[in-house]
Amino acid sequence: MANVYLYLGEEKYLINNKIERLIAESKADQYNIFSYDMDEVNIKEAVRDALTPPFMCENKAVVIKNPKFLTTEKSEINHTISVLMDYIEHPMDTTYFIINAVGLKLNEKSEVVKQLRKKAIINETREISETEFCGWIKRQFEREDITIKEDAVKQIYNLVGRNMTSARTEIDKLIAYVGKGNTITSKIVSSVVVKEIQQDIFALSNAIIERDCEKTINIYRDLIAVDNDVNRLFNLVTRTIRDTLLVNYMLEEGAKQNDIAIRMGTSTNRAYYLIRNAKSFDIQSAREYLVKLGELDYKIKSGQIDARTGFEFFLFQL
Repeated sequence: MANVYLYLGEEKYLINNKIERLIAESKADQYNIFSYDMDEVNIKEAVRDALTPPFMCENKAVVIKNPKFLTTEKSEINHTISVLMDYIEHPMDTTYFIINAVGLKLNEKSEVVKQLRKKAIINETREISETEFCGWIKRQFEREDITIKEDAVKQIYNLVGRNMTSARTEIDKLIAYVGKGNTITSKIVSSVVVKEIQQDIFALSNAIIERDCEKTINIYRDLIAVDNDVNRLFNLVTRTIRDTLLVNYMLEEGAKQNDIAIRMGTSTNRAYYLIRNAKSFDIQSAREYLVKLGELDYKIKSGQIDARTGFEFFLFQL
């Protein structure tokens, strides 16, 4: 069997499922499954555990997450990489050593990365397409003997965005709502599924930064069509662009995911998405538009223009 596994990609939900299946295949029981966060402990601790035989079981599983030492990012912990490299060369037969590098871009010049490329079983999960995502949604209901209309599938996708974790939550709610043997329509989806507005706000903000006028207007009209308040949309877009810039500045200063979560007053999971968004934004354009939004905010608050007219004029002139 292969002893060292490296999981790469952005699809957190799929990667976590793959790791769970691998652990199940290892037949390690709950007393022989260990997880280490590389933001909190040195890699040598995980390796030491990996070198220890399983307790009254055939195999054990050691999972490490946030292995930023595989990237160019700086770490507060001075990881003993030589210990990991020795282990990769001589892994323990009874240990499934699993490296969860979801969301990380590997430093291909690093010796340990080169070694993993040669020795580890690498599983890279690419971002799935809209067609694949909708197919996955349909299969979740088919497994529960539930029929779902095509327009309802599309509606779920539009409501939750390409976020499989959020989609799984809403799918579970719909399954509980209709029960086995029944059919889900778009009307049922509208009444049960919670629209993840933050997904749309980021999409709107990103379209603004990219100066994609058609996409911007389409997203804006969709948001207005479901009774979103213009003042709220304006404030959320402004805050999204501002927060993205702040995260970008923190990344430039060497801040880590946990640091950003604390400084932004949010969860580490939310910080992960803030970091990913910050890396995808055109920062120079974001700065320019934040200044324009600040000027518009002043005009709205001083009574020079109403919020809807001002925001729409801002969007339509991209």
